[in-house]
Amino acid sequence: RSAAAAATARRGAALRARRPLMQKEDGVRAGLVTEVPFEVRFSIGNVISVSGFVLLAYSLGSFLLKNGQSDLVQTLGFVYAIPALVGGLALKYAELPPVPLTQPGSSAAEMEALRESKGTKIQTKILSDATRFTYGDAHMEEPLRALKLAPKGQGVPVLQSLSESRTPAGGYALSMVFYAPNTPYRVWKDRMAGPDGGRIARFFGDGKKSLRAWVRLVSVKERTVELTIATLEEGEEDTALELLKDGSFAPILTAAAEEEAAEAAAKAAASP
Repeated sequence: RSAAAAATARRGAALRARRPLMQKEDGVRAGLVTEVPFEVRFSIGNVISVSGFVLLAYSLGSFLLKNGQSDLVQTLGFVYAIPALVGGLALKYAELPPVPLTQPGSSAAEMEALRESKGTKIQTKILSDATRFTYGDAHMEEPLRALKLAPKGQGVPVLQSLSESRTPAGGYALSMVFYAPNTPYRVWKDRMAGPDGGRIARFFGDGKKSLRAWVRLVSVKERTVELTIATLEEGEEDTALELLKDGSFAPILTAAAEEEAAEAAAKAAASP
């Protein structure tokens, strides 16, 4: 019985190590990628603002044309038009437009088919959330804060663009480019380092398909970083990687491991 209990405990620990985004993992709250009952693919702020303006213009014009005499329709127009116009403008102020999406080297239909057959539920939700109008929080604000990619008291990295691609092994990859003025590239690498593809790969897994992740420094001057999460296909390793400027991949080491490697290389170069 003790041996069976120990085996059960080991299996439970292995499952907990790969718990998906929609469950708690390392203090991460459930539901960090927003579930919405329906998606709005147009600007609500524009619709309400324009409707309020048209109603206000009609009511005001009708009032002036009738020499200051008003009827019930004009009165109701004044009552509802001004709040609608102000409310619409407030929504426009808090509105975040959809993030641009590209499919380099493939058609949108091909990428949609690959996403449906290979992509995870979390990848699909990220894409859906980022390519619609949202109000209030920045795109992916809660996941980025949960991954500690935003310094305390400062804004999260800003999602600038998305791209979909097919990996060499035939998997589905979703790449996200962030403007990260407050998050050093070293912090991104530290969040990638670790067993099982690092915390980022585990965080975005859905419990059914494993993911692999890699990071790329796009521009030091513009402070942009690209994060890619891709499905783990047969024969691939889940080691977190860094995509270098020459197009090659290198395993990501912790800051301490990099310092040790640099010291060892310096000693080796100094020795006769």
